Amino acid sequence: MARDLIPIVLLPGLEGTGRLFARFLAAATGALDLRVVPYPTDRPLGYEELSDHVRAALPRRGRYVLLGESFSGPLALKLAGERPRGLAGLILAASFHRRPAPRWLERLRPLGRVFFAAPLPAHAVRLLLGGADSPPELVREVQDAVASVPWRVMLTRARAALDVDASDAVAACPVPLLVLSGREDRLLRRSIPAEIQALRADAEVRVLDAPHLVLQRLPSEAMAVVEGFARRVVGASRPTAEPAPSP
Repeated sequence: MARDLIPIVLLPGLEGTGRLFARFLAAATGALDLRVVPYPTDRPLGYEELSDHVRAALPRRGRYVLLGESFSGPLALKLAGERPRGLAGLILAASFHRRPAPRWLERLRPLGRVFFAAPLPAHAVRLLLGGADSPPELVREVQDAVASVPWRVMLTRARAALDVDASDAVAACPVPLLVLSGREDRLLRRSIPAEIQALRADAEVRVLDAPHLVLQRLPSEAMAVVEGFARRVVGASRPTAEPAPSP
């Protein structure tokens, strides 16, 4: 029997390379067609310009789910609002619709240029992204991915994220919406999932025992949540093995 995979278009976090999806991709069960859309690293682009880039990469046929991780949540909401053909569901993974940072982190905004121009310290990865018990390998993966992107590109994206307000897009989202977040997320405001549900009462919220990098720290658990949501909204069942012929 032919395998009928459910396409999931993955939009990456702030670094935009898509490399940090590796652990999540490794947890795939074979039911999903996981498609990463990396962002250009040669020029600073905000949400408007990146929407053109992603729009060109969306599937042209069939039904699919769009996942925006962290920085990409508002971008995914914007694209969903355009009602692209075939879009069946939207996932915000460790993401936001407005004012992503808690107040203490927002106060550091004037230091953004200094922060992104310097190498990302391991303790910052653990404090804000991966948790105090982050494996050293994950810390290096994050540092290497960030180091591969010019600091001006990172700074432009960070400023866009701090200024965006996609509240209207949440309320008007034309497809089922899943909010997947980490209970120990220190990068984003804790009230974001509740705010999204207030705007969109039927939004599904799933909170895992993870830091901001929920797809990387709990890839199998996150994959199960994503796969379950995709099955429901696309209406596809997981392929089963071809039955053996009768003797």
